[in-house]
Amino acid sequence: MTPRERVRAVYQGKKPDQVPLMLDLSHWYKKNRNVPFNLSGFTQVEQGLVDLHKQIGALAYCEMGSFYTLASDDPEAVVESRTERGVFSTRITTPLGSLCEERVFNPESYSYGIRKHLLESTDDFPIVEFLLERLRCRPRWELYRAWQDALGELAYPYAQLPYSGSGYLMARNMAVDRAVFAVLDEPQKVQRLVQAVNACNLRILDALLDGPFETLLVSDNYDSNVQTKEFFDTYVREYYSEVARRLHARGKTLAVHVDGESRGVLGWLAECGVDCADAVTPAPMFSLTPAQMRAQAGPRLILSGGIPAGLFGATGSDAAFIECVKRWLDTRRDSPRLIMAAGDQAPTDAPFDRIAMLPELVAHYGAY
Repeated sequence: MTPRERVRAVYQGKKPDQVPLMLDLSHWYKKNRNVPFNLSGFTQVEQGLVDLHKQIGALAYCEMGSFYTLASDDPEAVVESRTERGVFSTRITTPLGSLCEERVFNPESYSYGIRKHLLESTDDFPIVEFLLERLRCRPRWELYRAWQDALGELAYPYAQLPYSGSGYLMARNMAVDRAVFAVLDEPQKVQRLVQAVNACNLRILDALLDGPFETLLVSDNYDSNVQTKEFFDTYVREYYSEVARRLHARGKTLAVHVDGESRGVLGWLAECGVDCADAVTPAPMFSLTPAQMRAQAGPRLILSGGIPAGLFGATGSDAAFIECVKRWLDTRRDSPRLIMAAGDQAPTDAPFDRIAMLPELVAHYGAY
């Protein structure tokens, strides 16, 4: 089977010849190949990243830029983003007021840390709601097809929605402590913002549904340490269930990017009809072992991930890394709904030889 056929088999509930290997090498590539990093994302195929995936032999699935554009249909609602002197800033301007976010580039981590959140209090919510009602989506499937052509059988591009209302608030645009206080003190305002974000996202989804993608990713960075079962049931469950329903009606599948503590979350996702929990990371980075993850997820939910950054990166040893990969692949005996990936991105300090050994490890320890 080809790399793409293996992933398709897993999403179709079939058993491939071996566990698929998917990697997000984009951040490692930018850092180690000295590629300028702009948060606006790729606007065309990045040939160096394509060549890296071919050199490793790992399938690419995300961080290929956006396959659509979003723009306001109201001249009074404007979004402007720019990068200047290492600061990426986004400004929203509406008749109700303006908001600004600032993120500062850190050359050591090769990332942009948030210096100023977009949302400071619930008083800012109506400005965002005003904008969201006026955003319209225009697909860019030519970029999707260009990546497919460049990567060949190493391409399985995920289309991607913006953060859900939950992720927009809790994981992205408001400090966690302020978001928690907002949820506790002003739940009606939080509910209104979440509903506005989700309604906008569903319009985007409807504009994308007939596109060439097979799987759609919601990149919410969910973490059950701060987003509890009560929070999930109130702000998340109905939305994930509706996104899954619309995708399944078109023969497409849904992945949710967890990238945090997955204790409890896996079962909740399965209940919503989500097909894949992406960026799931076992102990020692988070609390669950691979076997415990499978037990909580049940046999149907695809688990994609498996490698804690501390073991993948320079602080880990080859022996610990290999043992971690083996433990993840061992769970294929309980369910073939399994993908070998990083816990999120391949960390920037991961030794190249460690990344390069993954295809052989998966072929040896992940065969059916």
